[in-house]
Amino acid sequence: MNKRRFVQTDPGAVFAARGWLAEHPAAFRALLVGEGVPVEIRVGTCVFRREDESNGLYGILSGAIGIEGGHRLQSPLLMHVLRTGEWFGIKAAFLGGPRELTYRALEPTRLLLIPRSKIFPLMQTNADVAMRVGQLAELATRLGSWGVRDLQTPDAGRRLASVLYRVLGAGEVRPDEPEGFRLTHQQLGEMANLSRHHVGRKLALFEESGWIACRYNRIGLLDADGLARFAFGDEEG
Repeated sequence: MNKRRFVQTDPGAVFAARGWLAEHPAAFRALLVGEGVPVEIRVGTCVFRREDESNGLYGILSGAIGIEGGHRLQSPLLMHVLRTGEWFGIKAAFLGGPRELTYRALEPTRLLLIPRSKIFPLMQTNADVAMRVGQLAELATRLGSWGVRDLQTPDAGRRLASVLYRVLGAGEVRPDEPEGFRLTHQQLGEMANLSRHHVGRKLALFEESGWIACRYNRIGLLDADGLARFAFGDEEG
């Protein structure tokens, strides 16, 4: 990871627009952003791996972070993709200890790192900060529940559509590159429990419906509402 100053991105504006910090007062947002250190992550590089020591809380300024994990007796798989405005690494803000999951950059990614040495003392001395930071644990639980529900969808097309809607940011995020979001058929297959070839066939149908636009290992989201209506409908598809 290479630390540097990002002149072209205003962290305050990014985190006021989307995600956890957008739901909190400007003064709290400014307090946390002011403690942050900009970090750049190359594609394929891990922010941290499972078993690494918890070092801080991370907010995504741009790019995409894939969450990889599973039971200790299983090979890790990609489970979700976090995008601009979202935060991860909540364990560092509490008791610390080893990480439970691996977080890897799927696109060129810029992060704001709030070191544990900064955020933990703030939480110890200010109950309001502790309460607001603690909300991240609830948000992580909601995200996990959403992912589990996606995988309970019996129809393969709707299951893939629901996963795609979730990992592309539910229509709230624009891709950083004009070609679209970087996602492979293999990655989508892992997240939706489908073969790579099955993913390809379903994506072609989604493209015919006008919901997405596909290029090689790229996906553009054209009609988030249309994709969501199909994904979360009850009819057989």
